[in-house]
Amino acid sequence: MVDEEQYRRTYQGVITAPCPFEKAILQRVCACPQAAKCHIAEREAVNCQSPQAQEICVAFLHQLRRRANFALGLKRTPGALPHAKAIKIQCGGLLGLQNALDPFAQESRVADVHAMMNRAVKRFQEMTAFPFDQIVREVNKYEGRRRQRRARGVKDQRGE
Repeated sequence: MVDEEQYRRTYQGVITAPCPFEKAILQRVCACPQAAKCHIAEREAVNCQSPQAQEICVAFLHQLRRRANFALGLKRTPGALPHAKAIKIQCGGLLGLQNALDPFAQESRVADVHAMMNRAVKRFQEMTAFPFDQIVREVNKYEGRRRQRRARGVKDQRGE
């Protein structure tokens, strides 16, 4: 088992340009040709291979978090979101943007985040012109995977 502090130091040394949508990629809700997965100890991490792509994604996620506070039940934007809220905003936000660009697609997965971001910037010109009302509705609707409950009497891997 890896010490959390040691993991964080290793992560910061290995992941030089963290993907803003790492959780959505690891949940397999989206894919991106700029994303490079790597393993650190027993975990996966995602590095962005393009500074320009990372900059656009960071700006989108920042705007989305600012505008989705109410949908997430937050009064202000804290530094780090709890895991479930981060999943909700990343996955719901990307799916919401995809639906805003193509309302008839009805896709449950974003095939190429980089291409979608480029399409959105080209169509809306500025990040502030993105249809965040529509995107935030998708954030609000998004439900991550439900935890599976263990059957009674079944022991877990530790024998408990």
